[in-house]
Parts: sequence; structure tokens; C-alpha cells
Amino acid sequence: MKRFLAFAAMLAVSPLVFAGTDVVSCESDLGKCTYTLSDDSFSQECVCRDGSGISEAGMPSEGGSVESTLPTDDECDAELEKVCKNAGIKCENEAGTCTVKPNGEYQCSCFGIDDLSSGTGIFGENGCKDILEENCGTEAATLRTICTDPEIFNACVSYEKTFANTCFEPVSDEELEAILDVPVENDVTAREISWCCQDEGMRNEKKTSFECIESAESCENKECCSACIAGGEDSAETGDKTPTDGEAQTEDTADGDSAAPATDSETPAENKEESKSDGCSMLFI
Repeated sequence: MKRFLAFAAMLAVSPLVFAGTDVVSCESDLGKCTYTLSDDSFSQECVCRDGSGISEAGMPSEGGSVESTLPTDDECDAELEKVCKNAGIKCENEAGTCTVKPNGEYQCSCFGIDDLSSGTGIFGENGCKDILEENCGTEAATLRTICTDPEIFNACVSYEKTFANTCFEPVSDEELEAILDVPVENDVTAREISWCCQDEGMRNEKKTSFECIESAESCENKECCSACIAGGEDSAETGDKTPTDGEAQTEDTADGDSAAPATDSETPAENKEESKSDGCSMLFI
């Protein structure tokens, strides 16, 4: 029994051995390094506390063996210190994540928010948490907290509802209302609407696609979806293929701007958008 205990103790302090593979690792508050050596491969991976680090691998030489040896414990510790000495501290909550460097510089990413926030604060775990709460809060962003402009919100909802009902799977007002307080990162439709609210360029693109679909005389069987959503006005005018004689009239009336005078095609779209916006404003409230 004593022999068995002594053998177990030796294994506990020796490099790990698994089927011809030796492993040496070391860990501290900076991070962790792991070295793995086998007959046909050698790898080193150091992951710092903020997620940075290095990863290297070696393959057999022409002789068929790996020309490398495992480091000692002291050498492993020295490598960890070298790789991760400038590593920052990373903290996360339901609202986002922040990384603070030893010099106090930080960068935060709030879930559902496009822009990164940066600045200088106090280095340390408590300092990181304070910075995170100051920049992102403590709760995940929702459409209600992101889309604070009713006019922009209603327009973005109109765009997504039109795309869904025309080109994808229909969505009801009840379904849209149900995602108002859902973290935008957890729902595809909510994420699209939130991006639209935050990004004017994306909003303009969606508006162009929306008007293209709304002005088409016929969008049955999703004929206009590919041209309007993927290519915008140019694709709507030219189409994805050259129509045959029998198809020419259909392409002109469905996708082209020449199907009707500008006043005839724009006015219905404007009226429809206003009508949908009125309905969506109830969702916002």
C-alpha cells in the first residue's frame, strides 16, 4: 500500500503522460502555458488572462522525429511571464465586456452596440468592473434601450417587416412586440433592427430595398426580392438575367423604374411606410 501511495505521489509531481505524449503546464494570475510533446508533434500554447497569447506547433524533421524538448517548470514560468507580462484584465457581465491594460487604457464592447468605447481608468479587477458598468451598464441592451428615436425605430421595423413578409417568413405585430425587451444578441430580427437604428448608412440601404419592393407592381413568388435586397436599384433595373421576348414585359413592370411614372411608384410606397410606421409606433410605446 505504501508503495502504491509513493508511486501516486511521483505521478502527481511529474509531467503528465498520456499514451506517449508528455505535457508540462504552468499557471499564475497572468494566465497559463501548456507544452505538449509526442513522437510526431510539439506544441506550445500560452493564454493570458485577457485572452491574448501565443500558439506554436512543430512537426517532425526529415528524420521523422521532433527536435524539441519540454521546458522545466522554471522555464515554463519564465515564458508565461514573458508572454503575458503586459496582459490586461478582462471582465464581463450581461451588458458587455471590457479589457483594461496595466497602464489604465481600456476598451469595452457592449453587447448589441456597434461602437467600441475606450478611455483610461483604474487598472484592476474592481476598476475593470466599474469601467464596464459605466460604459455598458449591468443589463443586456434591448431594442427599447437602443432604438430611442421613435421615428427611426418605426422606419426600421417597417423595413424588416416588409422584408420578412415578402421575401422570408411572415412576422406578426405580436412577434415584433415580443422581442422589444429581448437582448438583441439573442434574436436575429432584433439584431437587424438594432443595427438599422444605430447605422445611418445601413438604414439608407434598407430604405432603398424597402422602396424597391414596395414600388414593384408584383412581388409574388418573391420575384423582386433578389434584385431589391441584394443589388439595390441597379439590380432592380437590370435584373439577374437577360429576359427572353416573352419575359421582357414582366421584367420591365416588376423590377424596372420605367414600369410607371415616379409619382405613381413613390406615392404608394410613402403612404404604405406612413401607415406601417403608425402601427409600429404602438410597438415602441
